[in-house]
Amino acid sequence: MFDEILELVGLEAILETGNGLENLVLFLVALGFTFVIAKVVQLQFVGRFKRWAEISESDLDDELVAGLQQPVNFIIITIGLRITFHMLVLPEALANGIDKIATVALIGFIAWTLNRVIDAVMEALVNPWVEGTDTKLDDQIVPILEKTVKFGIYALALLMGISNLGYDIFSLLTGLGIGGLAVAMAAQHTLSNIIGSITIFADQPFQIDDLITVEGHTGVVTEVGLRTLKMKAFDGNIVNIPNATVVAEPVINRSPGEAWRHAHTVGLQYDTSGTDLRAAMAAIAKILHDHKRIRNDYAVRFMNFGDSSLEVTYAFWVETPSIPVYLDTINETNLAIKDAFDENGWAMAFPTMSVHLEKSD
Repeated sequence: MFDEILELVGLEAILETGNGLENLVLFLVALGFTFVIAKVVQLQFVGRFKRWAEISESDLDDELVAGLQQPVNFIIITIGLRITFHMLVLPEALANGIDKIATVALIGFIAWTLNRVIDAVMEALVNPWVEGTDTKLDDQIVPILEKTVKFGIYALALLMGISNLGYDIFSLLTGLGIGGLAVAMAAQHTLSNIIGSITIFADQPFQIDDLITVEGHTGVVTEVGLRTLKMKAFDGNIVNIPNATVVAEPVINRSPGEAWRHAHTVGLQYDTSGTDLRAAMAAIAKILHDHKRIRNDYAVRFMNFGDSSLEVTYAFWVETPSIPVYLDTINETNLAIKDAFDENGWAMAFPTMSVHLEKSD
């Protein structure tokens, strides 16, 4: 009767491999014990751990309790199953195979757990810090760094899993390295751009929505990616500049703070009197002072005796700017300056060249 029951449930084959009834009972008890422990831990997460997290002032433990429940359960079950199968007498190849599969699964679940920890830290600590900073660069760079770290964890887990399956990981890496050398040579510009993005984040020479000039291009920064800086030019075009170039070239930031700067030079003819020169500078200053979008810290200076003109430079800051507002302000001030010069008879200079011919004997 007992033999018929064993054959009916399919356990006779297991007993024939050297497993006695004692082994089978231990196996079933250990299997049940594994799932009991997993259930108890799950209830702790749902009950006690959750209550502790709600009492504490930190948000980190709340995120950890919510994120670690599933991966911890899978880790407990995986470890329990590996121990449970050791209660049976199994063929060596099958036992080794079970151990390897359990180890690979455990590595994967640990990597999953680490990524859940990263998610919790990001949600509770890093993201609030990013939102509280003045710079907008970290809003784009931090998610990139987060994905990079997560990818590194899974890549390391993959390599460890391959190694535990019996493959020589060093030979594999060597083989990949030979092919990867050619890829690295081809991707050196990409790598330099990635390093450039990290440098931009570290130095923070500008922020998102700043008006900058780099490599002859002027525009508003819209995005800093891993490879390129994207900026919107005054004509509406999107300009992509490699990050390596941004790091290597001088960057003029025209918008520290909440205003954008504009500077220009107007030239008056050399026969303009000192009185008229001062009057012209005063007229420019009044135009800047009266404009509702220009800050009061404007400047008007007689800066240089140019090759063909008396050069007067004026600079001002446009408050609460956007590209249309900025360009409209420049347009309005330029028109007002031209009208003032025309009304007072102040002649603007233009490039001239005098040629003196000498008569040879």
